[in-house]
Amino acid sequence: MKRILEVRGTQAVAILGLLRQVATDEGVLPLHEIHLETLRAMAEHLFQTTYDPDSPAPPFSEGLDIVGDKELARDVLNMAGILPFVEEEHEQDRIDAVGRLAEALGFDHKFAKRLRQLSHESVSALAICLYRPFSLEVGAPLWLGSVKLAESMVHVDGDKKVLARYEGFRELDPDTFGAALLAYYDDNDFPLPGTPGAFFSNSLTIHDIHHVLAGYPTSPLGETCVVAFDSGMMDLDMGKALIGYVAQFQIGVQFDKGLRSWKNQFKPDVVLRAFERGGGSRVNYLTLDFDFDPYLERPLADVRREFGIDPDGALISGPEDKWCGQVGVVGQRSSPDLVQRKKSLFERLLAGKNTKD
Repeated sequence: MKRILEVRGTQAVAILGLLRQVATDEGVLPLHEIHLETLRAMAEHLFQTTYDPDSPAPPFSEGLDIVGDKELARDVLNMAGILPFVEEEHEQDRIDAVGRLAEALGFDHKFAKRLRQLSHESVSALAICLYRPFSLEVGAPLWLGSVKLAESMVHVDGDKKVLARYEGFRELDPDTFGAALLAYYDDNDFPLPGTPGAFFSNSLTIHDIHHVLAGYPTSPLGETCVVAFDSGMMDLDMGKALIGYVAQFQIGVQFDKGLRSWKNQFKPDVVLRAFERGGGSRVNYLTLDFDFDPYLERPLADVRREFGIDPDGALISGPEDKWCGQVGVVGQRSSPDLVQRKKSLFERLLAGKNTKD
């Protein structure tokens, strides 16, 4: 569990005040509705309290005394880092405020520098610091991705045994983990793992399992929730990834080149609840050697119960809910909230790699 999920009482109120100072650039800006909604969600799901927007907010100079230890300070900064990217106006002012809070908490200028780079879609430094967390998120060292992409291009990435295993899930009861995983691929029009030339299905199988265990679709909101859930569970710092996905799906900043950019997809209550659910899990399955295979023929509800995953807060609650979410099948989505931009070379290479022919 992340340290921030253990904070209660007057310390929680004071930290919310520091976060409000970021949202308002230390009182210079009015408290925007989306920031108020975010602070309320943080209050409920991180600190189990209510947020009073009229309560006094402490100055950044008191931040170190309020927060205390370095681990909690890191968690607070990760939550503060979300705030510049939930509303486009005054983005740089709020990033500067995060920088001042970081300095008050004993961090150097790198945190705010990375946020500025993110705001200009230069994310190499952020990606480097996320190498180990993302390796756990996808269940393999990230350098293998390049190998799998090359194999996918010439269709030598298939595995007949894996494919047969997934096809066999069609014989399972609908309430089983394996049947839910099969529905996930079918609803999204994804090839099954083991299919030759299916780069995403073969390289992101573990990430797909995370979707099903946590109960989140592949919509922009669902992807953000998976990152939030895993960030709450993971021992390593994945908070920078959560900032990046909020930016990509709320104001259209491109953080993950493999996903399209959106606007207005951040739902604070849902995303912060996902973080809370991840932190409450009893089993940390975010390890490179975790074996999910023994669980796949068991009822999904039983597996979640054993892992300590609270069903309340999941966006997919039963077979009637589609794993693609309300925005439709991946690769076929059309919305005024989709950001239209020229595809990069990497995106062109990935074109068609996440959907069936």
